[in-house]
Amino acid sequence: MLIKDGLRCIDSVSRDLLNNDKPFGGKVIIIGEDFRQTFPDVPRGTRRDVIENSIKSSPLWSKYTHLSLTTNIRCAGQTEHNMWLLSIGSGNFPEISGLPCDSIGIPQQMVVEENLRSVSF
Repeated sequence: MLIKDGLRCIDSVSRDLLNNDKPFGGKVIIIGEDFRQTFPDVPRGTRRDVIENSIKSSPLWSKYTHLSLTTNIRCAGQTEHNMWLLSIGSGNFPEISGLPCDSIGIPQQMVVEENLRSVSF
């Protein structure tokens, strides 16, 4: 995922190349992300560092029109799996005793127990 400084650089270069002061030089920019699943890479950064470096923390974020997809085609018909993913994305998952509070348990019915050594490529 792009960090907010990368978005600022794209804006600055676009303004310079197109010789105007409109955001992104007046060009349409499309960004496709699921902000609940993809985070910017901040080496040795804390959770706060990651959030502060997200493009959603950029002053340019307000310049965008935000559209959301309503149907996840990849998971069509997998209601239990979809609900589990949405609960994780919303931060609503049960704590597992003995593990850090941000650990996520995978339901047993979603675990495939197969000997990967027997798989040939």
